[in-house]
Amino acid sequence: MKQKELSILLRVVVVLCGLVWLVFANWFGRMLGLAIVEGAYVLYYPLLLCLMLLPPLVVFWDAWHIFTDIGRNRSFTAVNARRLRRISLCALLDTVLDIVLLVYGVIHRFRFVARFAPDDIMKAMGDDLFLAVIRFLFVAFIGMAVTVAAAALSHLTLKAADLQDENDLTI
Repeated sequence: MKQKELSILLRVVVVLCGLVWLVFANWFGRMLGLAIVEGAYVLYYPLLLCLMLLPPLVVFWDAWHIFTDIGRNRSFTAVNARRLRRISLCALLDTVLDIVLLVYGVIHRFRFVARFAPDDIMKAMGDDLFLAVIRFLFVAFIGMAVTVAAAALSHLTLKAADLQDENDLTI
């Protein structure tokens, strides 16, 4: 596969991932809207949700530019290394914000259930708590994996850019 074809394929993947992300964000936003109408959440939850939606936008933007540079035969540049570093930081920020949002939701749900079912709190919270723990582990694992992979690629891209600059100077 040639570099231009690879670049186009990677950009198509970014667009598809962006569309899936928009569908998920729309679904999650509707759930949030229903929760706000019910009065279960306060002001901080929508603020955290908006903060959680920003890092993926930066990731899609930087990935699009990296894949465009691949098509132009400028794969190993310091700019791409910075973009990968920014992707790593956005993945870390998104992971932390999602975990904070999850913990906040569980605590608020616990307080909400305690108000209406004080005798049987753990029975009422059982399924919610189990799903929250599973989601916490899944988000933490995937988020940290993406963070470490992007940071390693950033480091390797910077080293390759330095080697390429050194070789360009010697010729």
